[in-house]
Amino acid sequence: MSNKKFNEIICNRIVRLRVAHNLSIEKLAYESGISKGGLSEIERCLKEPKLYTIAKICSALNITIKEFFSFEEIDNFVNLL
Repeated sequence: MSNKKFNEIICNRIVRLRVAHNLSIEKLAYESGISKGGLSEIERCLKEPKLYTIAKICSALNITIKEFFSFEEIDNFVNLL
């Protein structure tokens, strides 16, 4: 498995969580302190988010880092390593 695949999984997770929390990209960007353009690049898998950026997104979504990384697709990826 590649780093690119891991990044896709993480970026797609951010999109799914944003949608599940009924937030626009503008609102999540504002709440997390990330630029709208930067968040858009992350969501389109053009930019790899750093852990600090993920932590800021988690804070804006009111979830923990543990909750962010607790999902089946990431477990399946890790099990294939």
